[in-house]
Amino acid sequence: MASHFANYLSSVAPFSYLSGDILSEISTSLQQSHLKQDTILFTQSVTKVENLCIVQKGALEIYYDDGDKKSLQGFLGEGEIFGGISMLLNNDLSIRTVRVHEDSTLLLLPKKTFLGLCKNNSEFSAFFTDSFGKRMLDKSYAAIISKSSAAQIDSGLSVFNEKISTIANSRLVSCSAETTIREAASIMSQQKISAILIADADGFIGIITDKDFREKVVVKGISADISVTEIMSSPLITIDSETPVFEALLFMMDKKIKHLLISSASGQITGLISDNDLVLAQGHSPMYLLQKIISAEQESDLFSFHSQLPQVIKSMIRNGARAEIVNRLVTHISDEILKKLVEFALKKSGPAPLPFVFMIMGSEGRREQTLKTDQDNAIIYQDPPAGESEKVQKYFLNLGKTICSWLDKAGYTYCKGDVMAQNPKWCQPLKTWKGYFTKWIATPEPLALMHSSIFFDFRSGYGETALIEKLREHLFKELSGRNTTLFYYHLSKNAMQFKPPLGFFRNFVVESQGKHKNAFDIKKAMTPIVDFTRLYALSARVTATNTLARLEALYQQKVIEKNEFEDLKQAYTYLMQLRFSRQLQAIMDEHVEADNYIIPKNLNHIEQKVLKEIFTLIEKFQQKLSMKFTGMA
Repeated sequence: MASHFANYLSSVAPFSYLSGDILSEISTSLQQSHLKQDTILFTQSVTKVENLCIVQKGALEIYYDDGDKKSLQGFLGEGEIFGGISMLLNNDLSIRTVRVHEDSTLLLLPKKTFLGLCKNNSEFSAFFTDSFGKRMLDKSYAAIISKSSAAQIDSGLSVFNEKISTIANSRLVSCSAETTIREAASIMSQQKISAILIADADGFIGIITDKDFREKVVVKGISADISVTEIMSSPLITIDSETPVFEALLFMMDKKIKHLLISSASGQITGLISDNDLVLAQGHSPMYLLQKIISAEQESDLFSFHSQLPQVIKSMIRNGARAEIVNRLVTHISDEILKKLVEFALKKSGPAPLPFVFMIMGSEGRREQTLKTDQDNAIIYQDPPAGESEKVQKYFLNLGKTICSWLDKAGYTYCKGDVMAQNPKWCQPLKTWKGYFTKWIATPEPLALMHSSIFFDFRSGYGETALIEKLREHLFKELSGRNTTLFYYHLSKNAMQFKPPLGFFRNFVVESQGKHKNAFDIKKAMTPIVDFTRLYALSARVTATNTLARLEALYQQKVIEKNEFEDLKQAYTYLMQLRFSRQLQAIMDEHVEADNYIIPKNLNHIEQKVLKEIFTLIEKFQQKLSMKFTGMA
């Protein structure tokens, strides 16, 4: 039987690339499986693939599963295979739903044998990783992946293994023992809290919750004008900050309490947790984080949230979230932090003298923030009346300095190039901004090109969105109302300076010395895709700033072909996945700051192969860009 299998495989790609000896060897591990018509062999993103399936007889139906909607993608007939990409690039999860079309016979090659063939036979593995746009699927972020039931259960339970301090509220509101019940109720209402601590000269002595008001004041009719000490709960019940969440939950259930104080090793009270916090945290870490941001009452409340992002993202990745979704989440959280900080800054500075917008650019402007990001922002305000310019700019410059300082404390580091709203040059009226854009387009010298690459990916972070739209209208007017050939020529030449880290002999080009020896910067490796998309988007008057949204718009406008759109989208998504993975590894495993440096030798053979295919693809698109905007290949 084994010799019969070997003969059969010799005519099946990619087994036809293997020698007779290898085919004879692996044929001993093959198993034959007979399946009845209509059998569901695999369910997309749910079923684990443990064998490479070779159709020996019959046919299989391949479906793309989008929630309740399934669409037939095609058939696999005799001599065709399924499962290779699922095992190599998709964490063993089936990339499609597979149904038996008619009674069929499959040959099953175990995963271990299959991976061994891929490792030792480049032509064999290339069958699964070449033809990038058609075959390559991102192992964690493929658009087809949705949460499996097991993953959802894991997500829901994972938070309970974290320390209670990770979800506790560190903002403790207190009042003195002399405070009346009425005054305490007013404080709680203003602060939007469900519990308040009672303190004397020696520290915290008790706690009052909203339940105390209902049961002790309202129901029993106790006067609201007496001291809070009459209804407070004392002594305080605390739990160590290192305690796992699930133990804290059991403790609260046992004590029949809805609020629990968190204490440090020294006994100092450092936080407060409620039963509602635990409900929100269970499987809803992103929403939990967002709710805490939105409910922040002062700027210092926001300084720790950025550091909580890695755990949130790790949970999302574990559940198969696409890079696009993770980018959007990180950006959304950053946006909410920014909005709250601007609101607090306005309270501190007083009402703005004129309508303004806090503009964000660069990766944040493209909604492509990761865990390692600095500030790129500015302020645009309405053109001031005659004689008011200096006074108005002074106000907005002070506002910008406050916001940028708080952003830095919140984890968004200062821009090394000082492209921030605290810089007088980037805190200007609309008229001046229009002048900047006009000059950069008309005179595309190196600094102007650098500014174009940063500022032309802009959007509103807070404030009068109409000012952003007026500036965008001006940008496209300038790009269409004058001879912009020179601008596009130099911008494309500038973009061509960023080359994929791939050498002449298709070897990776890495740092030869220093801190990042033997690594390449994946952020720089992604830059050509961002630059390519920006250039084409500007020339096609695409208003979107996000790279994937721009690519979609370019495809819809027939500026790029469908296969080009899919290739670039898959490439960008895969690189972003690697970037997030590296940053999480640095923060969660190595306990260092996030970075963008990938060491190729730490990747497996298949990952290296896919990267090389991507970099070759990028080179092709750079040639296309150069031909269009410079006339040179």
